[in-house]
Amino acid sequence: MNRKKDIASLLITALFFYRILMAFLAKYVIAKLTILADIGTFMYGLPYDEYGLLPMLYQKFGLMMFLKKDVLGVAIISSIHFICHFEILTFCVCSAIGYVGIRRFLLAAKSDSRSFLLLVLLCYLPSFNIWSSIGGKECLVVFGMGILCAELIKLFKKEPFKPSILFFVALWLVMVLKKPYIPFILVTFGYVVFRRSVDVPYKWDVAILAGLIAAVAVGIYLFRYQLDSYAFYAQDVPRVSARSTRGHLFIEQFDFFKKMPYLLPLAFWGPTWAECSTSLLHLFSFMESGVIILMAVIMLWGFPVALVRNFRKYYQWFLLGCNSVFLLLFVQYGQGIINPGAGIRYRTNIYLPIIAFVYIFSYLKERKVEE
Repeated sequence: MNRKKDIASLLITALFFYRILMAFLAKYVIAKLTILADIGTFMYGLPYDEYGLLPMLYQKFGLMMFLKKDVLGVAIISSIHFICHFEILTFCVCSAIGYVGIRRFLLAAKSDSRSFLLLVLLCYLPSFNIWSSIGGKECLVVFGMGILCAELIKLFKKEPFKPSILFFVALWLVMVLKKPYIPFILVTFGYVVFRRSVDVPYKWDVAILAGLIAAVAVGIYLFRYQLDSYAFYAQDVPRVSARSTRGHLFIEQFDFFKKMPYLLPLAFWGPTWAECSTSLLHLFSFMESGVIILMAVIMLWGFPVALVRNFRKYYQWFLLGCNSVFLLLFVQYGQGIINPGAGIRYRTNIYLPIIAFVYIFSYLKERKVEE
């Protein structure tokens, strides 16, 4: 057991250098094979005047500069690039920022179980590290998600909830840079913090969780026209920064919902087998997605049986996890289905919370945690 823990600790440390390597790979190899989307906007998108960047932004936007996702993301990344000057140094700093969040998450989840070692290995997947090591807002979102997932794991392990300044910084970054993730944050942390503060009978607790699931379903139903319109708009936006698109997937009204059983998993997976023939990167991404699913199956092997046998023990985290993961995948569906590259890139933002819940389910199975 200690040997597994030592190997995991070594891998966590080595992840920093691995991510720096991925930053170099992104800059000097991947950038020649594909377009790294809008990193130019983030690194060069804001001009500097004689008074400096922040005074200029404050004069233009006031305090709203801290609440506008495009302004905030560009302000942070362009400031980093202004200091670093060279793009590769900016990439390395962004890589380090993302690593801070990942490390906090892994240290919070640390245990001597096999599942923890697999969790660490899941954080080594190339596309996740490449997209969160370039000069874009992904590194900021991964940093924020890592801090939030660390607190989630601590709450799961019934450690005292003592949010630090770093937690509120992470919360601010994720909620501003990725506003569609706000429902996930409210549902997940709202329920967990509430249950840590209030003791509720089993039947009432199941009713609360069922109510949260119903609230998500009702919310989607109420905004069905807006969501459907957004899907049509997203597929019609010219993808000048993409070398592959899937054309018009949504033709009739509510195709966004009708095709969701197939397209939602595809948005997370990335390229189809047919699309692998169009690009070497698509082939690698396809294989990588297979590795993610395979490792998740290994971690969760036996959990369905344990859930059936001990539903009262596992129901809280199972129902919450299913609801939270669906919220993330639903957002990913709308953003990532347009082309294979977008699916892999946007998956980077939701990757940590999803594997966090996979780890929680696995931990429940292995440790037989009393709820």
